[in-house]
Amino acid sequence: MIKLLTLATLLQLGTASASLVAVMDTGTDISHKELSPKSWVNAKEKLGSLVDLDGSGLPGDVNGWDFTENSAKVFNDKYNHLITDDVKKFYTIYAKYETKTITKDEFDWLKKAVEDKDFMNQANFIGGYAHGTHCGGIATANNSKAQVMSLKILPTVYTENVSKNKPTKDEAKDPVQLELDFSPGMTVEAFKQEIVNTAVSQIEEITPIHSYLNFHKVDVVNQSYGIGFAQAVGFIQSGFIDAVKREPTEDEMVDLVVTYFTTLLKNGPSMFKVAPNTLFIIAAGNDNSDNDLYPDYPANIQADNKIVVAATVGYSELAEFSNYGATKVDVAAPGVAIQSTGPAQSYLHMSGTSQAAPFVTNAISLAKDINPALSARDIKSIIMKTVDVKSWLAGKVLSSGIVNKARVQRAAELSKSLNVEVAIAKAKLEVADVGTPKSFGKRLPGMKLNFKPIRPSLLVKLPTL
Repeated sequence: MIKLLTLATLLQLGTASASLVAVMDTGTDISHKELSPKSWVNAKEKLGSLVDLDGSGLPGDVNGWDFTENSAKVFNDKYNHLITDDVKKFYTIYAKYETKTITKDEFDWLKKAVEDKDFMNQANFIGGYAHGTHCGGIATANNSKAQVMSLKILPTVYTENVSKNKPTKDEAKDPVQLELDFSPGMTVEAFKQEIVNTAVSQIEEITPIHSYLNFHKVDVVNQSYGIGFAQAVGFIQSGFIDAVKREPTEDEMVDLVVTYFTTLLKNGPSMFKVAPNTLFIIAAGNDNSDNDLYPDYPANIQADNKIVVAATVGYSELAEFSNYGATKVDVAAPGVAIQSTGPAQSYLHMSGTSQAAPFVTNAISLAKDINPALSARDIKSIIMKTVDVKSWLAGKVLSSGIVNKARVQRAAELSKSLNVEVAIAKAKLEVADVGTPKSFGKRLPGMKLNFKPIRPSLLVKLPTL
């Protein structure tokens, strides 16, 4: 018995330094050769088990869970065939467009691709379908110790031949759709209550997932999804028209949108409090919008154990699509033309605050592996205080800087023997800023596309009457 206890203790010590990274997204293809060795394995569960063996509430959750299908299969590979050579080429050339290194011939190909509705439907779908796998690769890059838990919370359903289906104006404009079946002539007050109920429901649906993270002692979770201010305006307006049977006035829209975000911001902190020892890394949004003025969910929810991330072009400039906020966005990180893992053993170039967030998640996992004794509060302090300060980020993010991964790791190493604040100060002296490469060239005249990076949105449903 004593030998067994000793063995159990050694096993616990042996795995203590392996940071547990969760990716809440569209599912992570853990069969990818880069991710398979890092896939989290719940040793207390058995794949296919119909009985919850570890008490988490989910039976057979060996690698995570698909909350959209209520399944232990964390990634559905049924759409792998859509990752064609042309789709890969699109993302590769678009990366060159964003870094301003694209040639005239490449731009002509890209422009033609963007004008092809069916192709763009496929390319955009892959942008979402591969999103969780792409983020998972960034979050665990160059960290053989990290374990990745896949939590699928965003559905991936493909609709073919959109050019023939003739989508409605609202469908073409906004991917966040409402499923409504309202009785004719709903009052404005009744609709407003449905907006409140919807916001409350969003928090209530995510809270148990955060409790699951807490149960498994997840160190850091990447959340590269959200609902921006403009999207909220879109689905509230379309929902109002369907329910109240008329266009809303400007004052009504202001009241409804404020009500929606006020409810989210009021109720939202509770979902972070259920996992106090987990750090939540959240994408700021891709609307080139000021989160201090125009709130974003979940980025704007107040919580001490979260970090909101803007995107930069390397260490040179704020990405033109990135949201920002002097008080509501914490740090910046590279998020343009990032190559990472995709489904079906692919590698794709993608851009967005969705890619910047897992860069920070990765830095945290590396720090946690260096010094497992670091608390969530300690690591957040290290991330915030070891940035490369940039004048062009002053007033754009709270820290005024870009995460310096090498400096984060050095501070984590020093914190083994020093107070965290002292370790941070010493790391800042020892580790230089990341070198800034020469700025990219300018795009040729006329080289402008109507396309922006994808950040998957939670499907918003107003309750039916």
